[in-house]
Amino acid sequence: MTEPLTEESLIPNVTYFDVRGRAEVIRIILEENSAPYTERRISIDEWPELKLNFTFGQIPVYEEGELLLNQTNAIYRYLGRKFDMYGDLLLEHVRCDMVQETFVEAQNNIADFYWNPEFEKLRDGYEKDELPPLLTRLQDLLVANPIDSGFWVGSRLSFVDIIAWHFLDHVRPFSLKTLQQFEELCQFKEMIESRPHIAAYLASDRRPKTLTVSLSPFGGTEETS
Repeated sequence: MTEPLTEESLIPNVTYFDVRGRAEVIRIILEENSAPYTERRISIDEWPELKLNFTFGQIPVYEEGELLLNQTNAIYRYLGRKFDMYGDLLLEHVRCDMVQETFVEAQNNIADFYWNPEFEKLRDGYEKDELPPLLTRLQDLLVANPIDSGFWVGSRLSFVDIIAWHFLDHVRPFSLKTLQQFEELCQFKEMIESRPHIAAYLASDRRPKTLTVSLSPFGGTEETS
């Protein structure tokens, strides 16, 4: 006989490395909604042995009672629906999906660069030739929101705003001077990180200090902000 679910067993648990990475969007959505959660943070040394215990050998994993999700963007969409952060009406749902897919591509682009073994050799060229056009496309999408609200979708916060903020916060330590050339993106970023619950999390000891694991050529050392 299955044991009944308790209030404690329904508290979400997030399993990921002790870095910001793909789990940071999950954490910030939960923080924004004052939702209690627990974490299992895996060290990079533990991962080779533990990897076989996870479906497809992937993390993050999100658990909530009997629910177990292990695809990053499925987790984001689930939380968007759960906390009513998926826009209003069909057209805004569709725009959420479009914005999310745009940032999947953008995040993959910058992650591939950060993990490139020739990062130091290529960084000047990427900063000069690749990053500005990418940020231009993103800013154009932001201002294309039919409602001039500063958000990516509609007139209120959605889960894709957290995804967008997370991407821009990955750009910041690499090339703040480039990011600062994009006024609307910077205004958006400041708006999100000034929200009280998010600001409290960003200033807390709960937030991991590194963007990614130490194996990465960039992002694996401690951040100061």
